[in-house]
Order: sequence, then structure tokens, then C-alpha cells
Amino acid sequence: MRPTMRRSTEPRRRWAAALGITALVVTGGGLLGGPAQAAATASVAVDFPTHCIPPPIAGIPPIDGTTTAQITVDDATPQVGDTVAVTYTVVVPAASNPVDLALPADIMTPTGKVTLGGAQSGDVTVAGPKKNPPVPGKGAFPSFSMTGTFTVTAPGAITLSPGDYNIHTSYIMELDTPCTVTGPPAPVSETVVATGGGQVNERAVQLSAASGQAGDEVTVTGTKFTPGAGITVAGRDGDAQTGDTTTATADGSGAFTAKLAVSDPDTTGIVAYEGGAWDAEKGAGPLAYTVTGGGEIPDGSQQLTTTVRAGTLSMTQAGDSVQLSGV
Repeated sequence: MRPTMRRSTEPRRRWAAALGITALVVTGGGLLGGPAQAAATASVAVDFPTHCIPPPIAGIPPIDGTTTAQITVDDATPQVGDTVAVTYTVVVPAASNPVDLALPADIMTPTGKVTLGGAQSGDVTVAGPKKNPPVPGKGAFPSFSMTGTFTVTAPGAITLSPGDYNIHTSYIMELDTPCTVTGPPAPVSETVVATGGGQVNERAVQLSAASGQAGDEVTVTGTKFTPGAGITVAGRDGDAQTGDTTTATADGSGAFTAKLAVSDPDTTGIVAYEGGAWDAEKGAGPLAYTVTGGGEIPDGSQQLTTTVRAGTLSMTQAGDSVQLSGV
């Protein structure tokens, strides 16, 4: 089965591909020119090669193709210490829906990263909402956007390029389609120029994944915290802290590693901070994180937990009581 490769670049260029068995998308962004200029440049849509691995149940080989994407920011001339919001938009994908199965609305959750270069290095995690229109079998997918933030830590030109991403689909079953940039880094799509060189909070955190089902653990690593300080790692929903928390202790270099189980569906970001409460001056983040599903109990249902090693498991129900047999 060969997916439809890049289509014509009509003016609006809005159609994109996006899911594993349910959809497959290739993403990216970058500037086709040379090194960053000394002044901020306008964001441009760029092409780059991408390698996507559909879920095994799709029964199709990996897909290699070209993606068009664009990165934009809310402030192209920030000062050191400012927080910049980043939007990573997949404009034209490398492939269409590879299967005949029609896909319903609002089953796709994209996550990914944007790579920083130039005056500042690192990755910005980005995540999109669980939202998409219905897609017919073998049909094209609409474009989608992912957002995140980063704090400016150095003056000068900072380049932004699209990085790897994952498409999670929740239809019949939970599936992932990881996509990677072939021959990274991808071209630069946006450049910001930071000014000022005052004191700045250089604490930083990284996530092992930008999404997961309810209850999944994400590994959070931090750098440049106060050596020996107690660190709280927590989920955030806007300005509020969610119920997902854990603690760690920074080592002699100010680094730490913690595993945070994310169960609260309201968690949209993850932070780490010193002290008893969130303080932007003594913390880092939030990094975008999306709870993709799992943990829901439909109305009128009962949740049963047991372990079956050998033998037959049976159950009987009387009223609202369920009795499981011995195994």
C-alpha cells in the first residue's frame, strides 16, 4: 500500500496527513537559507524529509516523505528572561490516510518538539489539542498545530527548527505513530533575536515524552538548580497545579532526575521548582504535556482489577456486588 505523496501546493495548502492505523502525518519546519541573520526574520514554511513508523497493526511499512511545516512565535524580539510562546504547525504532510477506514472527529492528539539553535540550544516540547474533523478512508488530513513555551537565557539570534513528533490516535484502540526528522536538524523556520544580558534564571527541565495515557510515567530531568535543593515536580493546568506531583533532590551540580506519574486529565504542562510553591524565579517550565486517554470509566460501568496467572477466571454479580472466582 503506497500512501499518496506530496500534493500540489495550492494557495491555502491546508491539507495534511495525520494518523497511524487511523492516520499518519509527517511534520516539520525550517528556513531554506543559511545562518541566522543579526535581525529577526519573518517566519516561513519549509520542507524537510521525515521518517514515520505506522502502528504494527496497520500492516504497512515505514513511510518516508517530505513535509511542509511552519513555526511561529508570539515575540520575535524578546529580552533575556522573557518567555516566548511557540506554535509548530504541520501545513502539508508527506502522506494521506493509508487505510480504507474512515476516521471520526476528535481522535488525534499531536505532540512534538522544536529545536533551538544559535545563541541558545535545547528542545521545546509542544502539544496540540485532541481535535480533528472526520477523515474519509484514503483521504487527506487537515493541518494541525502544537504549542509550547521556552525562556530566553542568552542574547543574540535564536533559530527554531521542527523536530520529531508523535501522533496519538484514540479510536478503537490507543495507537502511536512516531515520526522523526531525517538527517536532523531540519531547516530553520523562525528566528528570534534576544536583547539584554542581565541576570536570568537558567534552570531548565526536559521530558522523556510529551504525552501519555493516564497513569503513565514521564521522566523529568533538570539542570542548573541549586545544588542540594529539594525539588518539586508537578503537573500544571494553566496557572493552577494539578494533583500530579513528585519530589527529587538536586545533586552537587544542580541536576536531578524524577519520574512523575501523570494521571490527572487536566494536566497540560509540567514544571519543576525549589521551595514550597511554584516560583518562576526558582523553577523551570511549564513544558507541554498531554494526557491522551486511559483511566476513563464509562457511565454504568464497573472497574475490576485482578491478576490471572493460570486457570480459569469467572465472576458472578448480585446487585452492585461482583464476586471473582479463585484461580
